[in-house]
Amino acid sequence: MKISTAALSFLILAAALGSPTHGSQVYEPRAPAGPHHPPDCCFSYAQKIRCIFMENFFETSSECSKPGVIFITKRRRHVCAHPSDRKVQECIMKLTEAKDLTKIFA
Repeated sequence: MKISTAALSFLILAAALGSPTHGSQVYEPRAPAGPHHPPDCCFSYAQKIRCIFMENFFETSSECSKPGVIFITKRRRHVCAHPSDRKVQECIMKLTEAKDLTKIFA
């Protein structure tokens, strides 16, 4: 019985500490499907962006079928977001300001 209690506790802990981007689509690089589909494109967007978990970002290529911003989390996961979303813009500004401060004090 102790083993199953320990296993249950571990599963609950693992579920609680799961992905930091709750409700988000995690970006998985895909091999290009054709000549005009670069691998760094967003095919769907995250519902919610939690900037506290984000470390960096980059914009997708203009060759992609959808515009996008790919955030890189502190756990090195990639999350796609819509570039015109207000929360996305705020997170981009925070990350840019933090990067600028790092350059000043480096």
